Amino acid sequence: MARCFVFTVCVLILDVSFGLASPSMVGDGSTDPVLLQVQRLLLKHEAQIEALQKENIRLAEKSLTLEGEVKFLREKTVSLEEKIVTLEDKITSLEQDQPSADETEITTPCPEESNGIDGSRITRQPKDGVKKMSKRVDSTTDSIIAFQAILTHTITDPGTDHIIKFDKMVTNIGSHYNSQTGVFICPVVGVYKFSWMIYMIGSQYIYTELVRNGEVIGSSVSGDTAWGSTGSASAITMLVPGDSVWVRVTGDRSGGADIHPTHTMFNGFRLH
Repeated sequence: MARCFVFTVCVLILDVSFGLASPSMVGDGSTDPVLLQVQRLLLKHEAQIEALQKENIRLAEKSLTLEGEVKFLREKTVSLEEKIVTLEDKITSLEQDQPSADETEITTPCPEESNGIDGSRITRQPKDGVKKMSKRVDSTTDSIIAFQAILTHTITDPGTDHIIKFDKMVTNIGSHYNSQTGVFICPVVGVYKFSWMIYMIGSQYIYTELVRNGEVIGSSVSGDTAWGSTGSASAITMLVPGDSVWVRVTGDRSGGADIHPTHTMFNGFRLH
């Protein structure tokens, strides 16, 4: 557009120049027709020249606007490039912080597990023995087995070999103790610890025993005092999947001996 403007102006200047180069006056003193023609041409093209000048100003302003936009885009591009470099640096740093392939993952029981509480600890430790990370993980998998149940009703004068059904569950991780039968069934091979308490009132007494698959592996006596008392015992045994463990009454007991609730309980958990 600017080239058209310059070309038009040049044509008009040439037109005027040729007109001015011609004689301006005739012999009788009247105005030269050529000069009149030039003046008419100037008047004719004056509006066009003004319009072209305005267009040239508009184009110049638009050019400045485009230059500003280009500058803004360049600055934004530079900013984005800087952010990309920063993100790449962060990714590199995170990759360097990740555990190496030489690290091994070791799972060890928490101290709480020995008390029948569900818990384990995962420790990432490299081969050189330097501790990297420690995180507490709660789990209910078969590797963590524990239960505790209490008696909520009085068992009146139980007979010989009566299985005590501790009917209220306090803890039953893995659901391997059945409160309806009073029997714990082993799901995973390992070393297990069992404890039980029997509460008696007055001078009555009763003997109970811990049984594994029909074989006695522990026994306890409760009562035979002037007031209420609790007799307790515990046993540690090796179990394989399918083994059954329960508490039962023996034939050695006083007549009319009743087992009382609340303080009567049975618990067990896997040691290893």
